[in-house]
Amino acid sequence: MLRVSFYSYKGGAGRSTTSWNTIQRLVELMKPTVKEPFVIVDTDTESAGSTFLYRAKDKFYKDSRYPSVQRRMVIKDDTNYAEADDSDKEKFFKTMCPVGAYFGLPEAEQNAVLLIGANLDRNSAKDADVAGDGGDDGEQMENFSNNITKACKACGAKALFFDTPSGTQFLARKSIKESEIIVCCMRPTFQFREGTHGQLLNFVKLDIKNRNRKRVYVLTPTTVCVDKGQQFGPKKDAYPEKALTEIKALFNSDNLEDEDQEVKDAFKSQVMLDMLEPTKQDSCDASVTDIFGIPEIKRFKWFEECLGRLLIDGKELSNNDKMGLGQYDKLAQTILKYRKQ
Repeated sequence: MLRVSFYSYKGGAGRSTTSWNTIQRLVELMKPTVKEPFVIVDTDTESAGSTFLYRAKDKFYKDSRYPSVQRRMVIKDDTNYAEADDSDKEKFFKTMCPVGAYFGLPEAEQNAVLLIGANLDRNSAKDADVAGDGGDDGEQMENFSNNITKACKACGAKALFFDTPSGTQFLARKSIKESEIIVCCMRPTFQFREGTHGQLLNFVKLDIKNRNRKRVYVLTPTTVCVDKGQQFGPKKDAYPEKALTEIKALFNSDNLEDEDQEVKDAFKSQVMLDMLEPTKQDSCDASVTDIFGIPEIKRFKWFEECLGRLLIDGKELSNNDKMGLGQYDKLAQTILKYRKQ
């Protein structure tokens, strides 16, 4: 089972939108089914980006059929899904909200993509220890693993995606711990660059400490300016070329001067820079010939949408939209490249 976290050091990096559009492409490539579905888990219990995007904000506290992330942390389920029959596995997946329509799937395949959302009613979710006061080894964290990760794997889910909180919040760390690949969304600004670099270094050091774990971190700049010729600052630096140069220099493992060789080697082998490689694209501006990361998509300034779904529905896409679609495909292909065989 593929396990991916969409993460960012700070809020506002577009990780929920990035996950939506990337998962849509992975749906086309991996072809989940009702019996082997994709499961999306919104562990950002404060902002709940995916819960909002999939119009499910009322379902995870008003509809008892769909236990929320918080509920699954509180309830102990002793079902041995590894030995369960098909009917029990089907019942398990029915406790999740079908969202296949948001990825352009036909009505008969709505349950091929499922959502475990966050309970946005703070009073009814107050028993869940989302701050991690009970520690990594607490009962609720064991429930989290058993009722989500282990159960999904045992029941035959094809992939599990976590839309995480930002920074070092407890459920961000927990989601990353449950994943094999972490897509690190990052606006190409100074504060995002520096903060993301420091956090990735901490994650890699933790992986070294836990010798049995070796996650892959896919650095993914988002909302990258695609308008050539813009100049900023006293030196009249031109973006995005300037940003790309600085990001590559910062995330070069050879520049970890204060770290030992083991840390440098781990950083180089685990932090993947595929999304920094320029890609030739049809441009929204005549002067744009190649881009890196996820471009600034003008449509998203007002309303987030799934570009792949629009394409399936026969809607007209601008060159800017097509540019974004191409980069989401590249990110999906990168995830598959680094998945555990």
